[in-house]
Amino acid sequence: MQADPSHMSLPENHRMLSNLVFPRPIALVTTVNAGGLVNVAPFSFFGVVCAKPPMLGISLGKRNGREKDTLANARATGELVVNLTTESMAERINLAAMDFPPDHSELAACGFTPVPARRVRPPRIAESPAHMECRVAQVMDLGGKHGSHSFLVAEVVLFHVRDELFSEGTPKSRDLKLLGRAGNDDYFGLGDRGRFEMKRLQYEEWSKGREPPPG
Repeated sequence: MQADPSHMSLPENHRMLSNLVFPRPIALVTTVNAGGLVNVAPFSFFGVVCAKPPMLGISLGKRNGREKDTLANARATGELVVNLTTESMAERINLAAMDFPPDHSELAACGFTPVPARRVRPPRIAESPAHMECRVAQVMDLGGKHGSHSFLVAEVVLFHVRDELFSEGTPKSRDLKLLGRAGNDDYFGLGDRGRFEMKRLQYEEWSKGREPPPG
């Protein structure tokens, strides 16, 4: 089988890539807008791009033709926190992936606990075992004239790792039990869960009969 990406749609290319390049770590990114509202969102097009200075790369797609709140906030404030995700956070990660209204925060609806960061405004997520406080270094808009994705490069200005998960100057990666993303609805747990399936939720269906999330 051969497939020419130039003859494929954006969703088709996305499915091809996400089903071939895995497992991918999931960054749970916290940002704040100009009014201080916290946004929380997961991204699996994520990785390390530099060690000195330490830099991370996150690719953020558009939703319904507009920038996601994470990118809009990061552009406006220049700050974000990357929280690592674990198996135990999987269902809350799935909730955070929904398209919440831009004037509402995902924190309470997803059951996340904010913890103040030291050097940036966005909070850390207490349920995460490790956090990286970051400042935006560069944003590259990709995908042609209208752009389908933007690649955000962020410099880490402070690392946080739980004491019990750090030894001899190094995080104990085997004990982190991180969560990974594969294609379709598949996830990988690096602890007890192994591979498992989790259906993507739609905000419109999930929110029926619920009180609107607090702003």
